Amino acid sequence: MSTRNERTAAIESLENEFKAAGGVYVADNNKISVEKISQLRVSFRKAGVKYVVVKNTLAQNAAKRVGMEGLAPYFKGPTGVAIVGKESTVPAKIIRDFQKDNKDLLGLKAAFVDGMVLNGEDALRLADIPSREVLLSQLLGCLQAPMGKFVGSLAGIFTKLVGTLEAVKDQKETN
Repeated sequence: MSTRNERTAAIESLENEFKAAGGVYVADNNKISVEKISQLRVSFRKAGVKYVVVKNTLAQNAAKRVGMEGLAPYFKGPTGVAIVGKESTVPAKIIRDFQKDNKDLLGLKAAFVDGMVLNGEDALRLADIPSREVLLSQLLGCLQAPMGKFVGSLAGIFTKLVGTLEAVKDQKETN
C-alpha cells in the first residue's frame, strides 16, 4: 500500500496534467494485451499524447480538483487516460483507428474536451472533425473565393472597356 505522501504526489501530478490538457480521454483498459497496449502507446507517443493507467480514486480526486467533476463517475474498473495538449481531437482519431483493427479491446468511456464532458460515443465522433490546420485552410478558401470572383468580374469589365475603347479608336482612325 502506498503512503499518504505518495498518493498526494500522484494526485498532484495528475491534477497538473489535467490542468494543462486540452483533452482528457478515459478508456476501458480491460481485456487488452500488453502487446496491443504497447502498439497503442507508440501511436499516442508519436502524436504527442500521454497515455497512463491510473488508480481510479486518485484520478477521481484529481479530476474533481481541476473542475472535471463530470469525469469522476467514469473512473471505474481498469482505466487508462489519454491526455493531450492543444490538438484535442487527436486521441479520438487514434482510438478509433485502433478499434478498427482491434474490436472490443479498448472502449472509450468518456472525454473532457473544451470544458465539456462527452460520453464515449460522442467523443469518438470528434475523430471525424478535420484538424485545425485543415479547418483554417478551408475557411481561408471560403473567404478567398468571393474576392477572386469579384476581381475576375472587375477584370472582365476593364477588358471589355479597353476593347471598346480600342474599337472606337480604330473606327475614328479609319474615318
